[in-house]
Amino acid sequence: MTLFINHWYQTLFSLSAALLLSIGMLTPSTSRADEVLSRLAQTKTITLSYQTDVFPYSYVEDKQPRGYSIDICKQLIDMLKQQLSLPGLHIKWVPVSTATQFLTIKNKSVDMGCIPTIYTPERQKIVTFSEPYFFSATRYVSRKEDDISDITQLNGHTVIVKSGTVFVRHLQEANSQHQLSLNIDLGTDNIKAFSELESGGTPAIVSSDVLLLAQIALSGHPEEFVISKDSLSPRLPIAFPMQKGNAAFIGLINGSLKQLMQSADFIKIYNKWFMQPIMPEGITLNLPLSPELENSISSAAFYSY
Repeated sequence: MTLFINHWYQTLFSLSAALLLSIGMLTPSTSRADEVLSRLAQTKTITLSYQTDVFPYSYVEDKQPRGYSIDICKQLIDMLKQQLSLPGLHIKWVPVSTATQFLTIKNKSVDMGCIPTIYTPERQKIVTFSEPYFFSATRYVSRKEDDISDITQLNGHTVIVKSGTVFVRHLQEANSQHQLSLNIDLGTDNIKAFSELESGGTPAIVSSDVLLLAQIALSGHPEEFVISKDSLSPRLPIAFPMQKGNAAFIGLINGSLKQLMQSADFIKIYNKWFMQPIMPEGITLNLPLSPELENSISSAAFYSY
């Protein structure tokens, strides 16, 4: 009975999507809510963005974007192809930086970002976010030999944090809260920042705990680094940014994401990047589902049908 009901709702969902698409095609100039769907039907192309330095979410290997976020995006587009009856829908990948990730969506050169973007009310004014597909907290990494067990030990030192990220604000708040005199170095690349830590150029890097864990694993000598026990933020939702105003497209993406999160495919993708060896790197992050992500999956189960 449950399978029948689910199938019925999915069929209705697909018919609704097709209707919205046809309306968008007929009146693209007057129906901004369907602007993206109309363009997809006309061009048979969806434009997605990726980043090169946010392993394991999004990076480049063999000149192709790879990662946890990338795999989820690919699954969503496969579902979109079926819902819109566009089997030939092609993905155009566009590389972006932290500085351009929202600009490219706002100016409509990117339909959706396949990057680990943390939701904030300020960013919500620029883009619309999907349902969350991950959660992470802000922490800092240091060299074990420096024996830094508390952020106050960084007082007076230069700490690297990536420019344009929410981690900058988290570090500034910690600086003020603990009345520190931190020198905040706004970096532009996670890989270069970690090289600075390795060489002794900085005593600490502030970022997402998952990104820090991944950089440590990739270093080849993970035993030399330690991630702080204290966090500079709670676990925050990570979602896909999309163009504002396209209610039909956003609805399809969110509906598909909820459906995916309730499937074995989602757990398979998650385990591939966080519980199993990542090839060809051969490293295992060993990061189980967070309570927040488990709750999000449960919510998807409640709201999907």
